[in-house]
Amino acid sequence: MKILVVGNRFPWPLHDGGAIASYRLLKSLSIVGHEVVFFSFNTVKHHVSSESIQKEFSFCRTVAVSLNANVKPLDALRNLFTPHSYFIGRYNQKEAQTQLIQLVSEEKFDLAILEGFYSSAFLPILKDQLPVIYRAHNLEYQIWQRLAENESSWLKRAYLKIQVKRLKKEEINLLNQVNATIAISPNDASIFQQLGPKPVHLYLPGVEIQINGKSKLQPQSLFHLGSMEWDANQQGVEWFLRKVWPLVLSEHPDLTFHLAGKGLKKSDSKYFQQGVMNHGEVHDAREFMLNHGICIVPILAGSGIRMKLLDAMNFGIPCVATSIGAQGLKVESGNQLEIADNPKDFAAKIIGLLNDRLKAIQMGKNAAAYIQENHNPVINFDKLNQFIVSVTS
Repeated sequence: MKILVVGNRFPWPLHDGGAIASYRLLKSLSIVGHEVVFFSFNTVKHHVSSESIQKEFSFCRTVAVSLNANVKPLDALRNLFTPHSYFIGRYNQKEAQTQLIQLVSEEKFDLAILEGFYSSAFLPILKDQLPVIYRAHNLEYQIWQRLAENESSWLKRAYLKIQVKRLKKEEINLLNQVNATIAISPNDASIFQQLGPKPVHLYLPGVEIQINGKSKLQPQSLFHLGSMEWDANQQGVEWFLRKVWPLVLSEHPDLTFHLAGKGLKKSDSKYFQQGVMNHGEVHDAREFMLNHGICIVPILAGSGIRMKLLDAMNFGIPCVATSIGAQGLKVESGNQLEIADNPKDFAAKIIGLLNDRLKAIQMGKNAAAYIQENHNPVINFDKLNQFIVSVTS
């Protein structure tokens, strides 16, 4: 089939879960023989050079449209006087719409895939021309709803609540207009089925199964790896440092916490604390995870599945996460990973693994076995490909 994939940014480098998920989908579609055309914004914030696009996306054809989608306070304020979501409005660009109209009219596509919610601005152009599948990375309104609930500024909280209502309305509208939806987690799939009448396929993201390179469990080390350009990661790390870290340090004063991720500045004063080592952006995420002990995922807002958590579990790394951090995984706390939601319990789970090395090692083995069973990239993509083909028949 000839498939048009429409995105809101180029997923490179692979420094965050969203980029990893999008890149793997594009490559997998190409590997099984589909002719893939990737039409996407090349944003100022996530700009990828033309040389990198040509090299890293050589397996498909690309069409890049420049865009500055950065949040602009004046535009955000003006948006209050419209009925639309500001988050979606940033991607409504006439030049891109014109190029997409021309592309669809000149070439015969069998199917279009909207890669993520912020690509939905292009749905009106596509829906009357060919079948459209929405590949959801998250349940967007749920993420922003949780961020609003944990926001300390009353002004920002009030603004976010307005946007949440608009996002939910637009998300429901999207689910009802596309031909089918691909969900990334069981939780999201269940809600999508409730909100829309169209078919929903659960595609658990595949992880490259590791044969060698298991983690070196460090007795006095924790780490968090995730994009700090995402509000939920920022909020979660700040919660951990403010409410959990002091409790852990009281039991293990020599412990170190290694922090890394896209958009993280080494000069950021928020992370100048006892025992905290700010690595900024790291070139090799795999090497970082394998050498810094126990993985923590302390997010308080989110949806979908945490790709970096899957990678850590795949490496046999013991992990401690909140319920939202572990959302979408059919796991049992204390078996494949530890789950806790309040500071005292989160700290106790970490301390328990630090004090019991054999338990931590066994948990890592259980985690790796879970990934091998549930996130095999070949098996999971084969089922997805069958679903995609069925939508066009």
